[in-house]
Amino acid sequence: MRRSWWLAPLTIAGIAACSEAQLPKTVTATDGIVQVLFPANPAVCGDGQSYIRTLGRRGDGQTIVGTNMFYGRDAWSNRPCVSGQGRALATVIKGEVTRLSLFVGPVPRPQPETRTLSVSADDAAAWLASLTDAPESRVVSQAIQGLMFVDAPPPWPLLLRIARATQRPRGVRQSALTWLSSGVLDKLGLSDVDEHGSDDDEMRAQAVFVLSQRPKSESVPQLVEIVRTAKNPVSRKTAIFWLGQSGDPSVVELYAELLGLR
Repeated sequence: MRRSWWLAPLTIAGIAACSEAQLPKTVTATDGIVQVLFPANPAVCGDGQSYIRTLGRRGDGQTIVGTNMFYGRDAWSNRPCVSGQGRALATVIKGEVTRLSLFVGPVPRPQPETRTLSVSADDAAAWLASLTDAPESRVVSQAIQGLMFVDAPPPWPLLLRIARATQRPRGVRQSALTWLSSGVLDKLGLSDVDEHGSDDDEMRAQAVFVLSQRPKSESVPQLVEIVRTAKNPVSRKTAIFWLGQSGDPSVVELYAELLGLR
């Protein structure tokens, strides 16, 4: 696939380059909307305005629309999806980023008052990581999401620290845990397992889901047992996903173990 498609938008008038050290201060230098352009992870694509999709080897994956996630093939699957260019749209008020939105794909023409910065993947990752300490939980969750889209090493150690920080808001820890579950699936080679490949697969996935709806004191230990001992990949994948949705602190340590981290 040709990767030069996204170079044209970088000729937008007023675009500026920015280094890692300068970026946080440059973004928050004046109030308003700031557009930060960065190289996106080749494993994600989007339409640049409404949705982002992770790319599995079979062409499926997960679709992110705002804060919602959809798994497998869905109504978005047949829409144009372009990789290469990432974009973070930050709202700055009184020197702080108060809102953050992420996009992948073609860059639409910005409003005249929007400042545009072009940065490297490493600089974008460092800036997004700094935003995980922001006071606004929604900004933190979006920054975590952005770290998954930038073309930089996976932020698993950072996400583990966030998920372990019991003083952080529950939504922030849950966001970290959800993305950690995706990392575990990749690590174990389960990301592309199709839960709907056969009637038997669907029944196994449904059985794990039913188990996940029981009280945590009952469901979490049984889901962990499935992850550790089940031979069926659909059962393991589904158990890992629902453990990530449980918010149970013990799951963080299981994920750390499976990712080979401490």
